[in-house]
Amino acid sequence: MSAKTFVALRVDCDAATAFEHFTGGIDHWWKQGPRNRLLGNRPGIMEFGAENGTRYLQEVDKRRPDFTVRAGKVTKWEPAKRLSFEWNWPMADPKEPVTLVDIRFSGQGDYTRITLEHLGLEKLSMAHPGRNGLNDNRFKPMMTHYWQAHLVSLRNRIKLLSRGSNRA
Repeated sequence: MSAKTFVALRVDCDAATAFEHFTGGIDHWWKQGPRNRLLGNRPGIMEFGAENGTRYLQEVDKRRPDFTVRAGKVTKWEPAKRLSFEWNWPMADPKEPVTLVDIRFSGQGDYTRITLEHLGLEKLSMAHPGRNGLNDNRFKPMMTHYWQAHLVSLRNRIKLLSRGSNRA
């Protein structure tokens, strides 16, 4: 049986703008704090960085730019349409399987529907640190809430920027 989380919401901009805010402005909307950031309490910058032609979702330490923690490799990069990346918990045993986050951007006139699925959660062991000791019935809702909070933060960032651009 597969376990996944699914979150969908609407943002008030076209799909290309939504994709750009998601990818190019990720540090501005990705939630802060050790529960949400790859570096824990260390000050960092979330970004989609690249190395040798491969993109990664990562966080770079502000004090030591040579120190980077990667969540995972980007597997699909289709501006205004789709973004997929591997998700690794930084504190997890390297033997734990990788999960996949798949985001779709569906432009519908003046707004875009963003859907996010986090796939492969059933593969994680009960000892996995991301589970916080929770069984599937409690872990999946926790992960849904995690991603929902991030997408709401993205939507709020887009609203804030659109209000600023409407001022003349």
